Amino acid sequence: MSTALLARDPDLARLLDDGYDVVVHAGHIVIRHIPYVTENRTVEHGFLAYPVTVSGDRLVSGTDHRIWFGGSIPCNEYGRPLALASPEPREIAEGMQVHFMLSSKPGPDGYHDEYTKITAYARIVADQAHALDSSTTPTPGAAWQEIDDDSPFVYRDTATSRAGIATVNRRFRGHRVVIVGLGGSGSYILDQVAKTEVDSILLVDGDTFENHNAFRAPGAPTLDTLRGRPAKAAYLASVYANMHRGVSACEEYLDEDNLDLLTGATFVFLASDDAAGKPAIVDWLEAQDVPFIDVGMGVEEIDGRLSGLLRVTASLPGRRNAVRRRIPRPALERDAYARNIQTADLNALNAVLAVIRWKRFIGIYADATNESHATYSLITNEIANEDLP
Repeated sequence: MSTALLARDPDLARLLDDGYDVVVHAGHIVIRHIPYVTENRTVEHGFLAYPVTVSGDRLVSGTDHRIWFGGSIPCNEYGRPLALASPEPREIAEGMQVHFMLSSKPGPDGYHDEYTKITAYARIVADQAHALDSSTTPTPGAAWQEIDDDSPFVYRDTATSRAGIATVNRRFRGHRVVIVGLGGSGSYILDQVAKTEVDSILLVDGDTFENHNAFRAPGAPTLDTLRGRPAKAAYLASVYANMHRGVSACEEYLDEDNLDLLTGATFVFLASDDAAGKPAIVDWLEAQDVPFIDVGMGVEEIDGRLSGLLRVTASLPGRRNAVRRRIPRPALERDAYARNIQTADLNALNAVLAVIRWKRFIGIYADATNESHATYSLITNEIANEDLP
């Protein structure tokens, strides 16, 4: 996002006109150099911060009335803690932590805009310091800075900052993901992985994107797009490049002749139904000690209704037997999946289960089972975990 564009936001421009020190960092607005009174009745300087919602290059007004404070607990001029402050440590960015949440809602409608909100809190805190030292001011002179956090996203991820999980999500950094097969499940895997801070996402598929793909993939392609029969990998890469800078495409089927495409991958999702080609891929990934997840589904029609299983099999360093025992071999590929019975919801669920397993593996989500193999039964609505040595 352009620093100059965001700086022209009307609310931020007014803050700068007043002489505030404004920083945009990790999806937060930070107002530095806010004087406050400590419990020892000394004057120190802290900062105000809160996550913002951005629409393009403008702040969205009318957000949460709360704000956070970095420093010791702010007090009144007599050294008594302000009633609006409550302890709530929160790391808003790497190396930057707030310690207290301030809550002062002026009325049922909250603050009308961001400028009003920030200046109100600045006055509440700084006026106490001014009572002890008339030279203190929260407006030392206009300063503007947007700290580059090397985000892979085209536009700012304000969902992460609003949730307060920026530090957790930084664990995606350094990961290079490859998705092999972009049919129903593979395209939904892409939809989820593209919303993470991984460095890169390589899409490998030699097929074209046609009508049947549109009905079991996320999004809604236009009729003109389908008429053009675009390469599946290139089409999906162009869609998700609108959000993530690291998406690239390889318009080839993966087989034993081009396994070098996987070089450098830190994690691989196998979402192709080509059982004949999987043994060579699995051999290569195991030899390179690359962790991967293989997904599969077997859906069949029974008495006019669909039933079946979804499968997520994780092959992780030191635990490789699960794939060898659970991934179907060519001679065993005789279920209804080969007849192309798929539905968007089952594809999406299969993908989400795989992505959740990946996130547990890399430490984003807590993991108490560390299973190698999981199946979802459609008819019983149950997930079964199995741990294979």
